[in-house]
Amino acid sequence: MQNINLPKGYKIDHLSLQNNNMVKKLCRNCSDYYLLHGGVLPSEKDIEEIFTALPPNKNYEDKFVLGIYNFDELVGVVDIIKNFPTDGEWMLGLMLIDPTKRGNGLGKIVHASLVAWAINECAKSFRIGVIDDNYKGIKFWSSLGYAKIKEVNMDFSTKTHIVNVMRLQL
Repeated sequence: MQNINLPKGYKIDHLSLQNNNMVKKLCRNCSDYYLLHGGVLPSEKDIEEIFTALPPNKNYEDKFVLGIYNFDELVGVVDIIKNFPTDGEWMLGLMLIDPTKRGNGLGKIVHASLVAWAINECAKSFRIGVIDDNYKGIKFWSSLGYAKIKEVNMDFSTKTHIVNVMRLQL
């Protein structure tokens, strides 16, 4: 993936483990997400898993960890697995935006850019899992055209959640 320039000094670019300290700061700023999902603050393991976690039968060539930058400041992270769980479907494992940057359309702009890039790479759909308690997340993804296709139960750090699996046809 090439660097994608967005309006107002924002851009999307690759992240690597070398950016671990920036990601750690972002995750701490986004503690609301971690508390909602797992009931605990982000751990070193949570941060490392952004870079290392892979679903079954996938490898690191299928994984994209992308940073959302405002000039040189990391304000968001996106984790995508291509062709999962099926060919042509791409899984958005995480899209995390700093709370101070939410609510101004940045998420929609980032998503539109990711959709354009994925279509260019032959993606047919995006999939995301949103916990049932994340009302704002469900509203956001639904506003982008995602539709719920099933529910699954998942265990997080200290909580079990119903996860809405949602899909967007591209």
